[in-house]
Amino acid sequence: MFLIHNKPEQADLLASALVAVHRPDNKWYVPAQENLAHTLFLKLLKKDIDFNSQPAISPEEVAKILNFSNERTELLELLVAFEMLCSPIPKKLEYEIEKWANILDVNSDVLTVSRELADNAINNATTDFYRLNWIGEGDHQDDPIFKELVNKYGNQAYGLCIKEDLKEFEKWNNLQFCPSGSLGETLWHFYNKRGFKLPGQLGAGNASLAHHDWIHVIAGYDTTPIGELEVTAFMASSSEYKGVTLGFIGAISILETGLLHSFFGADKFPKSLTTGDGISRVSEAINRGKSCLVDPLKIDFFEIASSPLKEIRCTWWNK
Repeated sequence: MFLIHNKPEQADLLASALVAVHRPDNKWYVPAQENLAHTLFLKLLKKDIDFNSQPAISPEEVAKILNFSNERTELLELLVAFEMLCSPIPKKLEYEIEKWANILDVNSDVLTVSRELADNAINNATTDFYRLNWIGEGDHQDDPIFKELVNKYGNQAYGLCIKEDLKEFEKWNNLQFCPSGSLGETLWHFYNKRGFKLPGQLGAGNASLAHHDWIHVIAGYDTTPIGELEVTAFMASSSEYKGVTLGFIGAISILETGLLHSFFGADKFPKSLTTGDGISRVSEAINRGKSCLVDPLKIDFFEIASSPLKEIRCTWWNK
């Protein structure tokens, strides 16, 4: 989960770590990092920090203060998220984050993918991104049939229907017959309005990828580039699934710099985070995820597809 276990009283510590890694010699690697830092800390940790005067801190000092592994992991993930604004990733920054990971004794899938991107091993990074994030977690990776699909079709097997499945298609297409105003009917119109294929159709998103479309509908996020960043940010702060933070951080790279590739062509929309009100919207999505009362990736949405969408939203935010 993203920025969940780090507490507001730790804001200065986290800010000093961010400065030490991403603002060496009093200069950010990318100007947008300053705006992202200020907005995240103000909205999520309720601390208005002047990052131009914030002192740096060493990883050794941080290791003495942060005693819990989840706090250390979330700090490292924060550092990597800011790294995703860089293209290419400077070697100095790569080495610095590796040093922090070693001293904090953090080993994360997020770090695996970021190191591959830093070394320009884009194909490996793309494979590991889809294999290890929430999409890949939903696939039956141990199934011999699925393994064969990956071997034959590559990374696309992790998120796309590369073989027609009429039974799966009918399951999703029948959502149109759910009661008016229900979650299922709304999702069906969500697909139909955008001209999206339904899971089971050749070239559509598979059931694992499509799971997050229910969240799009309930949380009200669009399928624009910034909408995809919002929904992945929301998931990263609301779910305990191992791959949700990687999904969000990888989406930053795909939709901000295009350094990490997407088999949906999403990397053709650069600067989606740092253009307009993107940073503010993503920060707010993280906040909404933190206040969510359910884990959206643990829900079988077909079981509640006939329920009114308004009632479901009330159970997520108790209002």
